[in-house]
Amino acid sequence: MVGAVRLGAVAATLAIAIIGRALAGDHRDRVLPPYAVQPPGASFEREITRQQKLLLLRDEIHQTCQAIKAAPVRSLEIGSARLVERIGVRFASASPHTPVPPFHQCPEAGGPLTSAYITPLFDSRPAYDALMGLIAQAQCRIDFMIFGWGDDDAGRPVAAALIERARAGVLVRVMIDRGGFVIGETNAHVARGASSFIDALRTEPNVHVIETPDPAFRFDHRKLAVIDDRIAWSGSMILTKPALERWHNFNYLAQGPIVAQLDWVFAERWESLGGCRAVPCTPPAVAGDVVPNAIVRVVRTDIDPPIRTLKQAVYGMVDNAEHHIYLENPYFDDHILLKKLIAAEKRGVDVRAVLTMRGDVPTMNKYANMTANALLKSGARVFLYPAMTHVKAMSIDGTMVYMGTGNYDDLSLRNNRELSLTVRGPVLVHQIEEGLFLHDMAVSEELHALLPLPRDWFMLRLEWPVF
Repeated sequence: MVGAVRLGAVAATLAIAIIGRALAGDHRDRVLPPYAVQPPGASFEREITRQQKLLLLRDEIHQTCQAIKAAPVRSLEIGSARLVERIGVRFASASPHTPVPPFHQCPEAGGPLTSAYITPLFDSRPAYDALMGLIAQAQCRIDFMIFGWGDDDAGRPVAAALIERARAGVLVRVMIDRGGFVIGETNAHVARGASSFIDALRTEPNVHVIETPDPAFRFDHRKLAVIDDRIAWSGSMILTKPALERWHNFNYLAQGPIVAQLDWVFAERWESLGGCRAVPCTPPAVAGDVVPNAIVRVVRTDIDPPIRTLKQAVYGMVDNAEHHIYLENPYFDDHILLKKLIAAEKRGVDVRAVLTMRGDVPTMNKYANMTANALLKSGARVFLYPAMTHVKAMSIDGTMVYMGTGNYDDLSLRNNRELSLTVRGPVLVHQIEEGLFLHDMAVSEELHALLPLPRDWFMLRLEWPVF
């Protein structure tokens, strides 16, 4: 009996290997280009300690149980809806022709069209310096939500600046995602019980801190600061030393009527977690304060109620593209979006993607390999960025840009809380295409041949059933 089981296991292993080789084709002679590997001695991949993982797991179990206890019926409804959604995505990913309902394909999804003055911030240092400058100028109130805040040389100065303004009489409200903080690359000491800047923030009488819970591993991935009800800062930037010194980010400043909508997103979450409502700053921002250079919509992913306007807008932008699509992202494993991009290329759209295989998550680097090959096979142009690009952006036909906190993966499109904008304005869109996409393509390595597949490509393919 034991011998038969062993023989069966060997036969199954050989069958998988044979099927795998047949599916893969002969890729042994493919060359791995320089930008497709981690740089020697300076890997961008991060390490999370065992203590951090255990603390995250403990927190998640506790928060999930608390959520179920507080609202058992609603928790069941949310969990069931998410399960059905996952099954639908798997089916849509595996089917030859993606069955996507019409409301998933609308570039006009999201909030109302609103005028704004948008200032793009094309890298990590400008984004960080802009935030520090805004904090220093605050006179009334700072509303700040963040995923990814390191207790290091980048994160601590932000906390110190917030404390300084609080002592000057400015009301400071901070929401920091608990899970994102626990697994921070420079926060391993927190899992060992050491104190951090959060403890210092809590001691300040004019600073109010909420660590947002993440039941069922659904994180609040948003990054947003609203200063005095008049200007907002958002985008991909997290506040860690690696992100500041070694990553490529893209943020923006927003002024005008759109600021009220962005601050409402903060207030909605703040008050749902028990935070007190703030008195509006006087005088509030009004339309005449700035001359707009764009018309924008807020697009989001949220949990309760379920909001998927970010996904709907991104899908719709690709479906409606006629001339070109430029996109950049480090975490791209959404099969439906990939199929839509391939369909766009087949109908004559110039599709160009800036990806990275030097990202901070090893598994996502492997998916980037497979994404790059799938796009290249379709005729799209693929560029490998030389470092960790943390940009979350897309441009369509020189007329519309998507930018914000959401990646092109299931977590951002359907699971976590995200906040982004879709932007129209010919001068601004041209500025972003030149300053971000075309610039990053120029410093990247364009692929002209398929990449060798990662060693464990077949197991990844089981999770990634189409390409």
